[in-house]
Amino acid sequence: MNAVELAQKSSTLFSLPDVYMKLQQVIRKPDTDIKDIADLISTDASLTARLLKVANSSFYSFPAEIDTISKAINLIGTDQLMNLVLATSVAGSFSGVPQEVIDMDSFWRHNVDTALVARSLAAAGKLPDIERLFVVGLLHNVGKLIVLTELPELGQKALECDQGRQPWQTQQDVLGFTFADVGAELLTNWNLPDALVESVRFQHIPRLAGEHAASAAVLNIASLSASAMEQEICPDEGPDYLALIDAESWGLAGVEQADLGAAVEFAHEEAWNILGVISLAAS
Repeated sequence: MNAVELAQKSSTLFSLPDVYMKLQQVIRKPDTDIKDIADLISTDASLTARLLKVANSSFYSFPAEIDTISKAINLIGTDQLMNLVLATSVAGSFSGVPQEVIDMDSFWRHNVDTALVARSLAAAGKLPDIERLFVVGLLHNVGKLIVLTELPELGQKALECDQGRQPWQTQQDVLGFTFADVGAELLTNWNLPDALVESVRFQHIPRLAGEHAASAAVLNIASLSASAMEQEICPDEGPDYLALIDAESWGLAGVEQADLGAAVEFAHEEAWNILGVISLAAS
């Protein structure tokens, strides 16, 4: 199977959260107001709790407590709310992946670290729509789950480390495509915005992402940084991930290398809070 076929086969197994799809429908109505949106979200007590937990965390650092969804919408806006709903709900879409296929705790830790580093770098570089980059970070590696679920033997072979090559190059050699290719096709099947899809698709070669090259480059930097963070905790024989971040990615991202230290520290500080929200969504 190629990347498109794999994603199509997995679309029924890995589906977009229902609440996100319902929220899309409500927001698209021309006469929708904040109360309509808040009422829909409030029907899901678990989602409401997750959203308010994030809104009141250092992730946003609002000066006053956010105690209602309406107040959250007023502060962050409907577009950012959609991103946050997707981010805090998507773990449930992958809750059926068997633990023997992949360590889901490690999977989400990498994705959360990537998302937090990406968000912090985007904020430092004053890039638009930093919440979208957070979502991109959370979703950037979902293709890995699909490959390991549908093609377990080849998927494990594609994970083998080669000291002199980037991981995606090994995936290309073994599979004929990368985890990123499969993930992008799944996000396409979910009808997510092109900015999300193309950032994921071209995360390894950001210059090919066209108008979304900056987002893809931030994702490239953030994902490699997250891998380096994991290597500090559990040293392995993999590549020097930080050395794999090239000058082109920094240039396309429009952020400073000096900002990476603070971004990594932000991820260290905030990761457990976001992982707690994700564990609620997956339960």
